[in-house]
Amino acid sequence: MNQPLSFDPFKVWKEFYDKTESHFGKMFDESMQKEDFSEWMGHFLNLYIQYQNMVKQSTEKYLEAANFPSRADISNLASLIVNLESKVDDLEDIVETGLQGKSEATDVTKEINEIKSNMSNIEGKLATLIELVKKQGEQFSLVSNETASTQEKKPRGSK
Repeated sequence: MNQPLSFDPFKVWKEFYDKTESHFGKMFDESMQKEDFSEWMGHFLNLYIQYQNMVKQSTEKYLEAANFPSRADISNLASLIVNLESKVDDLEDIVETGLQGKSEATDVTKEINEIKSNMSNIEGKLATLIELVKKQGEQFSLVSNETASTQEKKPRGSK
C-alpha cells in the first residue's frame, strides 16, 4: 500500500514560477522607474535606429548592385506611367474629336454633292422650260402674225 513516489517536473516548475514571479516583478518595476533605466532604454533605441539605418543602406546598396529597382525608382516609374496615361488620354480625345470632325466634313461633302446634283436637275428643267417658252413664244408670234395678216385682209367695216 505504499504509493510510489513519482517526480513531476511541471509541478516543480510551477512552484518555482509562483515563488519567483512576484519577486522578479517587483524588482523589474523598481528598476524601470529609475532614471538609469530610461537612459539605458534611450541608448538602446538610438543603437536600434542606427542598426535600422545600416540595414536599410546595405539593402539599398545590395539591390542596386543586383540591379533591382529601389522604391524611389519605382515611384518615379509610376509617376512617368501616370503622365504617359494622361498624354494617351489626351491623344485619344484629339483623335476622337478629329474623327467626329471628319465625319461632319463627310456629311457636309455629301450635302454639297446633293446640292450640286439638285442644281443640275434644276438647270435641266430650266433649260426645258426656256425651250418650251421659246416654242410657245414662236407659236404665239406665228399666231399673232396670222391674226394680224387676216385682219389686214378684212375690210375695216366688216367684223
